[in-house]
Amino acid sequence: MCAGAEEPGGAPVWHVMAKNTVTTLCGRRLGRRVDGANAQRAGHCSSCMALFGKLMTAPPAVGSPARTDH
Repeated sequence: MCAGAEEPGGAPVWHVMAKNTVTTLCGRRLGRRVDGANAQRAGHCSSCMALFGKLMTAPPAVGSPARTDH
């Protein structure tokens, strides 16, 4: 998770961001990150959370180590 503006100049929200990437799950490139301490009560990016939910409920990809064929 990374705190950043919901939109340029917007309120701070928490975005989902994988390690070693420069963009959030919703596709935003966070130019100026918001200090996490200042964003403690910030909400979550609804787009990031919706995409994260889809990823977590999707079946594992073929060839994925998480896939188990019984």
